[in-house]
Amino acid sequence: MTQTLEEKKSLNLAFFILLGIIFWFTGVLFIRLGGEKLFINDSPWLLFLFALAIPISWIFVKISAIFGKVSGAELLSALAIETTTATLIDGSVLTWFQNIYSYDQSKLLLIAAWLLWGGGMGLAVGYLESLRSINEKPQTPS
Repeated sequence: MTQTLEEKKSLNLAFFILLGIIFWFTGVLFIRLGGEKLFINDSPWLLFLFALAIPISWIFVKISAIFGKVSGAELLSALAIETTTATLIDGSVLTWFQNIYSYDQSKLLLIAAWLLWGGGMGLAVGYLESLRSINEKPQTPS
C-alpha cells in the first residue's frame, strides 16, 4: 500500500509538531535540572547560556533533518513548525504556568529571553543548514 501525498503531509506535520513538543520539553528539563541556578542577573554564565543555544540548536536541526528525512526548503518548513509549536507552548506556560520554569519572577524574564533566543538560533541554524543541503545536492547535467 502506498501513502497518498496528503497522508504523508499530515504524518510529517504531526511528526514535526511532536518534535517541537519534545524540544520544548528538553528546554524545560534543562532549566529545571540546574539551568535555573544560572539565570541570574549580571551572572557571567548568561553569556555561556546564550552561546550554548547555538550548538544545541544545531543538534536539534540535525535530529529534525535525519529523523524527518528532510533537507533544503523542507527542512526549513519543518523547523518553522517545530519552533512555532515550542514557542506557542512557551508563551502559554510563561503566561499561565510560570512555576514550571521558575518561582522567581526575575529569573523568568531571563529564561523567557533565552527561550526566544534559542528559537531564533534554531531557525537561523536551520536556514544555514537548508542552504548547505541545497548546495550539496549533486548537479544534474543539462
